[in-house]
Amino acid sequence: MEQQHELTPEEFKKMMQAKEQAAFSLLTAQTTRIMTNEDEFLDFLNKLADHVTTSVGNTILVQAQLPNATAVLSIKEWEKRNVSVVKDANGYYPEGVYQFVPNGQRVDENGEVHTKFKLYKGYDASQTTNPEYARSVMNNARPISVFIGSNNPEKTRNIALCNSSPIRCIVYDPKQLIHTAEDISEKDELKYIPETKTVIIRKVARQEWFQRVAYEIALGIFHKQEGSMFDRSSRSFEAGIVSYLLCRSVGVDTSAFSFDLSGLPKRYPEQTSFRSMMETCQEIAHDLAYRLNNKLREQNTRNCAGDNRHLHFAKEG
Repeated sequence: MEQQHELTPEEFKKMMQAKEQAAFSLLTAQTTRIMTNEDEFLDFLNKLADHVTTSVGNTILVQAQLPNATAVLSIKEWEKRNVSVVKDANGYYPEGVYQFVPNGQRVDENGEVHTKFKLYKGYDASQTTNPEYARSVMNNARPISVFIGSNNPEKTRNIALCNSSPIRCIVYDPKQLIHTAEDISEKDELKYIPETKTVIIRKVARQEWFQRVAYEIALGIFHKQEGSMFDRSSRSFEAGIVSYLLCRSVGVDTSAFSFDLSGLPKRYPEQTSFRSMMETCQEIAHDLAYRLNNKLREQNTRNCAGDNRHLHFAKEG
């Protein structure tokens, strides 16, 4: 067998720089596809919701390199979770996917501070010694999907969403909820009211309840973050993303969602700003899922005791 040439420090440095450039080029190309193709965009949202990896940028890289991945971490991170990556008969690790991790900061010639990144390889759960277990430990706070002691899981989940919201939710005439989206006037629809920082819930079709309320809650959270600069129309797209991620994380049907990507290149001319926006949406969705998970635990306990009196409905008039 021919002996492999041992790289000099300079050769190794050049090799790593070439790999980093290739990974950044891949990130740029895949981000462009996500911003211009709805199927790619929805697939990307599904991967974010399913916690395929730990960041928006790395999720994009996974989508480009290993589309069927279910959970990707470095060898070190897998080992922290008591999982090992399988080596082949010659003792080599399988083909991984390129990922980036923050690695300090640098200051450019204009005095601006930038984050430096270090390239590493991630491996999918399927490449570990215990794929099923590896997938399960990727996210150890998966929202509850089993509703104990409740004969109406949908109602239990909806009540939990209102009660776990960081934005106040007031439900008017809950017994008058309709079953279809027909004949709902603008006056009847739910809405986030910036002046009172409250989500007012009037008539909402049952099949749309969760996604619509989650959307309005997301608008309220963006308002809290932006204060007087808040513009409802300017955050409609982002609120839809948060609603989609939350629905996906708790098993609510997302087939009715659609996203108009035509304005994205103009709104986010720099890909870094698009990815930053996605990081914000991901953080909001994770926080809502965490709150919802905790509230469902409380409600499951109360349902077992036959107590559902914890939701306070406001009466109109």
